[in-house]
Amino acid sequence: MEIEKSLLLQRQMIRILFTFFLVLFWTHLSANDANRFSIIVSETNTMQGDFHQTVVDLQGDIIQEVDGNFYFKKPNMFKWNYKKPFKNQIISDGEILYLYDPELKQVIVSPLKKLGGVSPAMLLVSDKARDYFVIEEIDREGNIWFRATPKNLEMTTFKKIEIFFNKQKISVMEVLDNFDYTTTIVFKDVVNNSKINNAFFLFNTPDDVDVIKN
Repeated sequence: MEIEKSLLLQRQMIRILFTFFLVLFWTHLSANDANRFSIIVSETNTMQGDFHQTVVDLQGDIIQEVDGNFYFKKPNMFKWNYKKPFKNQIISDGEILYLYDPELKQVIVSPLKKLGGVSPAMLLVSDKARDYFVIEEIDREGNIWFRATPKNLEMTTFKKIEIFFNKQKISVMEVLDNFDYTTTIVFKDVVNNSKINNAFFLFNTPDDVDVIKN
């Protein structure tokens, strides 16, 4: 049961994180599109804060609810920490992705360049963002949200992503995936453009942890 829980968590968070960075990078690379989302993203080089994540199924039943904190630095470094009800880490040092489960005492190591089309490393060199996504502003109860809809669902693991910024800081992200699960991440105490050293994203493997290379 613990192994299944860990694998589900890892798959879910990889999907959510790459969805998040996918939209950030592809919209940012569409430099001629001077909408508010592009401006916010282009002015944000680092991000850090806390989050509360909830996953619900098609019937609206909660299947996962967790809390943690995160750190992000362009171009493709991030650290996503689950704190409760269990602990896990997903870390990218810019070249390698680490999925660390301290309870199972194992870490799965994957080069970013081998993770396929959703890899942030690939997105940084793409110049055809508009060929894949429609980015638009939408009104939700009087607030402006941003929606990214993939033109080809076979190339992504989600149907749409909607993001709300409050005073230039990310506040809420909702993802509807291809299984009709909705993941809502509420961000709290977000700080933009603080100084984060690259070494912060390095992963030091503990001596008693099994390393699985992907």
